[in-house]
Amino acid sequence: MRESFLDIITLCVTFATYLWVKPYADGWAHKIISSIRVATRIKRVGVQASEVEGAYGDEEEEGIGLSQKGPMFGDNRLFNFIGERFPELIENMKALLLKAGIRHESAMEEFMTTKFSSGLAIFIMILLLLGTNDFDIPMSLTCLIGIMGGVLGGHKLTDLNYEMVANQRKEAIDKGVPDLVDLLVICTESGLDLTKSIRRIAREMRTSNPVLADELSLTSIELEMIPDHRQVFTNLENRTDCLEIKTISKTLSQALEYGSSLSTSLKDLAVEAREKRMLAAEGKAAQAPTLLTLPMMFFVMPCLFIVMLGPVIIGMMNSFSSK
Repeated sequence: MRESFLDIITLCVTFATYLWVKPYADGWAHKIISSIRVATRIKRVGVQASEVEGAYGDEEEEGIGLSQKGPMFGDNRLFNFIGERFPELIENMKALLLKAGIRHESAMEEFMTTKFSSGLAIFIMILLLLGTNDFDIPMSLTCLIGIMGGVLGGHKLTDLNYEMVANQRKEAIDKGVPDLVDLLVICTESGLDLTKSIRRIAREMRTSNPVLADELSLTSIELEMIPDHRQVFTNLENRTDCLEIKTISKTLSQALEYGSSLSTSLKDLAVEAREKRMLAAEGKAAQAPTLLTLPMMFFVMPCLFIVMLGPVIIGMMNSFSSK
């Protein structure tokens, strides 16, 4: 029974590690593949410009895994069937991938593949645990538990994993909002328009906050390509899911629509952002004594008592033993 319990713990830890590592490994793999594709295209353009233009002239725009025309998931009939029957599920998946910063063309298909592979792994793990050990569970019930665990676990655990990545991106964006507002004020007061200001800020924040810099770079490109600036800022809000970014987007959109002063509005936002950061720091400082109570009771105080009373106790023991 002890060995079965250790097997359960080992399999659970292995599967949790797989779910935690896979999004980061996918991100690095996609970056490497994208850089190789860009280098290949640049090389082909330099060598055979006319041939490349004919080959890529009718190429579809890169989206979030959903093609503008044709099947949703290419030749995968199962994924296409699920997308046609459950459009709300597909929209939720698209929103989750956008918030997690995964925007390459095969993101949706890989996300669905991760769900299915994780569900299959859970199914096999349950069958191995319940079928190879002496739990006296019928095989039909074992298969039913495995199917339910695979469907629910593969779907929910993958979503939770990507939600964790999205929350990490959101926290990184929140930390860079005050600096973003200050830099916007400086750029607008120096005479740059909004598009050039956002592009310059994205370049300056590339080292300090690369997540926010990537979103700003994409926003500057959309401002040049999309005539409706409100749609651009709406896209930024959907990608970041950050309250401060939504406030900045609404302020910039209204300033562009009504022709009001950007610098005046941004100065007020800068003061508000700094105050929010200060209040958040004060709140964490106020929670510190409460959070340190248990660690001090279980880790600091016993060591202190040992250091202070240990020599006294040893001296008393030696004195009684000598008598």
